[in-house]
Amino acid sequence: MNFRQVHLDFHTSEKIPGIGSRFSKEQFQSALKLGHVNSITVFSKCHHGWAYHPSEANEIHPGLDFDLLGAQIEAAHEIGVKTPVYLSAGLDEKMTRRHPEWLRRGKDDGINWNSPGYHEFCMNSPYLDYLIKQVEEVVRNYDCDGIFLDIVGVRMCWCQNCIKTLLDEGKDPYDDSNIRELGERIYKNYTTKIREAVDRIKPGLPVFHNSGHIRRGRRDLADVDTHLELESLPTGGWGYDHFPLSAAYSRTLGKDFLGMTGKFHTTWGEFGGYKHPNALRYEEALCVASGAKCSIGDQMHPDGYMDEVTYGLIGAAYAEVEEREPWLDGVTSVADIAILSEEAISNYYATGKIVHHGGADSDAGAVRMMLEGKYLFDVIDTEE
Repeated sequence: MNFRQVHLDFHTSEKIPGIGSRFSKEQFQSALKLGHVNSITVFSKCHHGWAYHPSEANEIHPGLDFDLLGAQIEAAHEIGVKTPVYLSAGLDEKMTRRHPEWLRRGKDDGINWNSPGYHEFCMNSPYLDYLIKQVEEVVRNYDCDGIFLDIVGVRMCWCQNCIKTLLDEGKDPYDDSNIRELGERIYKNYTTKIREAVDRIKPGLPVFHNSGHIRRGRRDLADVDTHLELESLPTGGWGYDHFPLSAAYSRTLGKDFLGMTGKFHTTWGEFGGYKHPNALRYEEALCVASGAKCSIGDQMHPDGYMDEVTYGLIGAAYAEVEEREPWLDGVTSVADIAILSEEAISNYYATGKIVHHGGADSDAGAVRMMLEGKYLFDVIDTEE
């Protein structure tokens, strides 16, 4: 897994014309070089549901008239940059109106159509087969270096498919423990089917399922991923406590992992906000000091032009990482102190506590003390 990655979001409404109209291979390559980038996650399908390439398993964005995904992969590979491919798995707003019966539902069987926002699909519905065909198409047709699937995880859902499953098993669908257990099975089935679909075409291709947080004490959930990507935008809701804590646990799991921050002043997709270069320098130094590779999130403009100010900011941080890489790869943690995670204990006893965007919980407080005291430590679970 490469050290200097960009996660290039491209969530683009069908109401926007001229998609990719200013894309240029030379300008795309120039931006990557300016940013010292050696891997960029590019888009097959966004939260709006559209494909950014010709597709039989999906529909190409109505404002796009060429194979943008293929052009990005070709341009990146020409200069030695890897290209994992992103598909929005849990969200597909185009399909919500066509198949609302596939959506996750609350205990009251309701869906909130009145508030702006996306609506999540249940993987215990025919939507899963629809998604798998899209993944297969990308793996078969493109020289991708991995698959990134977003907005997934163990869910509680009371859609008619989930209710029927439990009724057929003689279980009460309004007992939360039954719904929770079914959610675990549904997620396991989803990850198994995705892995099988990928391996039928390109065995061993890296796959990561993103839920925005690596749950401490749930090694079974981490095991479905070939590597871990710790989404942790400190100014975007996660806070500065989240990454060092998550990294201190993830480095005990024996997998390659990266820290994912953003170039944005606040959170995802904030076009007008540019994080100070020193913030990115600090965040990427923290990644490599924690044993992680690096990923910086960006959002490409709908016209396909790469913002050169952004890649100048990224380059300020990645030039320093690149210089130090010979001493950073293949490292192992050397720790004097182990912190038994409160979240891991909660997961062990199935009390359901998930520390995601949390700040001053006891795990974060303990990690703050370790960092400020300059102690060598890991965060562990009950299996360590």
